[in-house]
Parts: sequence; C-alpha cells; structure tokens
Amino acid sequence: MNLLASASELLFKDANILVQIRDWFFAQAGDILLALIMFLIGRYAIKWIKAFAVRIMTKASYDSAAMSFITQIINYALLVGLILICLNQIGIPTTSFVAAFGAFGLGIGLALQNNLSNLASGLLILIFKPFRAGHVIQVGDVVGSVKSIQFMYTVITTKDKKNVYIPNSLLTSQAVTNIAYTTERVIPFVFDIGYNNDHHEAIKILKKIFANDKRVLNPKTMEIGISEFGENSVRIAAYAHVKSKDYPDVQYSIMSDVKDAFDKYGIDIPYPQRVVYIQNVDNSTGEIKGTKKKATGTNVAIDDTPES
Repeated sequence: MNLLASASELLFKDANILVQIRDWFFAQAGDILLALIMFLIGRYAIKWIKAFAVRIMTKASYDSAAMSFITQIINYALLVGLILICLNQIGIPTTSFVAAFGAFGLGIGLALQNNLSNLASGLLILIFKPFRAGHVIQVGDVVGSVKSIQFMYTVITTKDKKNVYIPNSLLTSQAVTNIAYTTERVIPFVFDIGYNNDHHEAIKILKKIFANDKRVLNPKTMEIGISEFGENSVRIAAYAHVKSKDYPDVQYSIMSDVKDAFDKYGIDIPYPQRVVYIQNVDNSTGEIKGTKKKATGTNVAIDDTPES
C-alpha cells in the first residue's frame, strides 16, 4: 500500500509539473516565437559582422592567422550576448546568469593567470603585428619561421624542422628579432690567423675575396681589420652587407673561399694550444730541470731542451 501511495504521489506531482510547463509554454508562445526569430536574425547578423571584420582586416593587411583568431573571439562574444537577449525575451531572468558567469570567470581567471596572459599577448601580437606567419624571427636562442600564431602559443619551425612552441607572453616581454622586415643584413665574419703571419697580406686576400663575390654589397667600404689579439691568434673582423635572401649562401661561400685562399698562400689558421712547463728534480744533485711541452688540439710537440 505504501508503495502504491508513493507512486501515485509521484505521478500526481509530475502531472502538475507537466501542466505548469504546458500552461507556461502557451502563455509565453508569442515571446518564444519572437525569441526564435531574434536568434535566427542574430545568427545572420553575427555572420555579417564577421564578414565585415574580415574585409576590414584584409584591407589592413592582417594575415590569415590574425583574422581567424579575431573572428573566433567576435563570434563567441556576440553569440553569448545573443543567447542572453533571447532568454530575457522569453521571461527567464538573465541577471543571475550574468552574475554566475562573472563569478565563474573570476575563478577561472585567478586559476589561469598565465594562460590569460598568453591570450592577451596573442591579441597584442595580432593587433600590432611585430611578426606574421611565414616571417623568420629570433627569440633568445631560437631562430626559425613562424608557422602559426595560436591562442596560447606561437609555433616556430627551426632550420632542422623542429616545431618550437613559445608562450605568447614571452614574445611580448623580451626582445624579438624579425629578420623578414629587413631587406639587407650584415654578416659579422671573424678570421683567426697565426701571430707569425703577415696580417696586412691576410687583409688584402680577404678584401679580394669579398670583392669577387657580387652578392656582397659593400666591398669597397667594408669595415675590416684586427679586432682582437687572442691567446693563440690574431683575430680579423669583417662586416659584409648582403641581401637578406643571400645571407646563408654568402656566409658559407665566403668561409669556403677564405679557407682555400689561406691554404694557397700559406696563412695559418691556428689550433687551440697551451704551453705546459714540467719541472723534473735530479735526485742525485737536487737540481730542478725544466722541460717545455707544447700541446695542441691534434698533436703534442715536446722540446727536451733543459731550461736554465
């Protein structure tokens, strides 16, 4: 009996709920129909606004990554606003929804501060365009082509075909070198020669090599000369101006030509070396005798001449 009573009470309550829903639906039928019409019109309006934003960004020379990023934000923001308007039209109070979304957003924001910073940085990158997809940039020790600009990360493809994901906040908080914006670049060469070589002759040879390469733009006005007296060598620096597209080819070609020329004219490229002095004690006399030992990266030469 108790089971039947409970079942009857449950069915009665459910029936009352269904009746209330039916009565509310018929009472709000006009508002519901109007809300549906508003939603459909709003969806078309959002599509139009997105298309208009794409046209504006296209005229402003935004790249595809930027347009995709911004149009997604526009779409979701307007869609949320449209849903709230439609709910308010059918009599559902939206104040509580807004408050709940606000509290939820605050909690999420506190928990994801770094991610929100990356998102904001991504927006700044897309708005101010310090670089675009396809540009070659350098961030710290990472050099590569920008593959895509995402919500949280920018993907850079390095020369060895590795994808490096760099948080957007790092790209707006440290120096970024954009190589794509420069039509000319400077290659800073450094050549080591031995102290026993004639550096005037070496500089003449280098100038001739640079003059023979038509891709070098400043052979007559190039800055070239001794930059440092190293531990094992005299260092000659040269700064060649080239077009950005020729940078790697000129660098490899000049280095090869210099090696061939130095070999031809007998100019040494010194190996790293150290001079070590070893003292030997004659047990019979107690006299200390020195032996000089010259060690290089590839061989060991020993001079057994006693030192006084």
